[in-house]
Amino acid sequence: MRFSAGIAVAALSGLTTASADQDARVYHLMSSSRRQQIPQDTPQLPKEVARHILLQRTSTTSGYGSDLRDLPESVDTDAAVSYIARYGKRPLPIFSSNEKTDSSQLVVIIEGATQENVGSLVKTIEESDQAVSFVVPNPPSAVANGHLMDLFDSMGAVPSPRDCDLESAINPFDSNCWTSTAAVLRYDLKKSPSTTKSLLDNFSRLTKFVDSGDLEATLVLMPESSRSSKIKHWSALAAGEAADLRRRFNRDAETVITDVNVPAVATASSVSVFTEPEVPSVFVPEKEKKTKIPQCFNSFNACTKQTDSCSGHGECVDKYSRKAGNASTVAAEDAKVCFVCQCNQRDIIKPGKGKGNVGIKTVAWAGNKCQKIDVSVPFWLLAGFTITIMGAITFAIGLLYSIGNEPLPGVIGAGVIRSSK
Repeated sequence: MRFSAGIAVAALSGLTTASADQDARVYHLMSSSRRQQIPQDTPQLPKEVARHILLQRTSTTSGYGSDLRDLPESVDTDAAVSYIARYGKRPLPIFSSNEKTDSSQLVVIIEGATQENVGSLVKTIEESDQAVSFVVPNPPSAVANGHLMDLFDSMGAVPSPRDCDLESAINPFDSNCWTSTAAVLRYDLKKSPSTTKSLLDNFSRLTKFVDSGDLEATLVLMPESSRSSKIKHWSALAAGEAADLRRRFNRDAETVITDVNVPAVATASSVSVFTEPEVPSVFVPEKEKKTKIPQCFNSFNACTKQTDSCSGHGECVDKYSRKAGNASTVAAEDAKVCFVCQCNQRDIIKPGKGKGNVGIKTVAWAGNKCQKIDVSVPFWLLAGFTITIMGAITFAIGLLYSIGNEPLPGVIGAGVIRSSK
């Protein structure tokens, strides 16, 4: 019996190890002060959420622009936003006396990782007090990695392989590799087996830049089993929408990712973010859904998502809070939570007649999603003015008519005498 039990335990251990080897492991190499702010658990994240984390880290704009519409229905949006806020790059404080800019972001995607060719690298990473940030179960194929690199290239985050090798990319001050604040490199250990050795030889330089705060590095170890995966995209719902995704990176109205309190999350040994099968059988685009916008939302994230960030013309606020503010505003006691869109006004500069002349037009927005132009004020001004002018004209005509109908006084003809001849 003991021998049979030992065989069963060994078999289960082997299955667990094989399952772990088939997951993609993501390491975020950060400074010690930054690591202390992140929980030390290892959650399982869907590939769609992992994709957004990588895009947020390599985004060169002031704020990452994505409305998360490509997430399948099986992924909870609030949990996805929490993970992006946890593992994404931190936004710079608005008011800060420190002139230091944000850390440069280096992403290295390594394909064909096995215990034999990356075991020494993983051991070196763990000995430097760095751990796996999260894992991606059932990672996509090498074809999907190629599509993801095309998206990084459209963002200007992929340097030229001829001018930028791995040794140079570790230095964020190397102008041959770093033309912006992000650089993404992709290596296949079958074609470039020396990649692991190059990382090991320059790991001390890498940790030096990381500890100084000049660089944050992300290593994505794609297992060898993912090379022949049937998953051709990191996000199935975003496939074929590259042009639309480029537009989203520059949109003014996007989901605001703040440093929210991350709830208790699932680890790699427990339940993951998935609640249903990963990809729904039928996908209805957001534009084709005709849903009624409620008068109140239960959370800031629900208001932001369902109103598309108030159509970019306002912000979600709790109208029952003690003072006007954003999602961090605390509601008054015994008051229900009701997040609504608070629409803003916008000044539009239009060229006027003549050289150098400009005109400014103020546009107000209204509606549950701030999707309509508010014309109530111009309407009532025009209607009031028209009614006033029409009333004045009618009164003047009536007054003249009443005066014209009065008989002339008799004294006018009394002094008129006909001359006799």
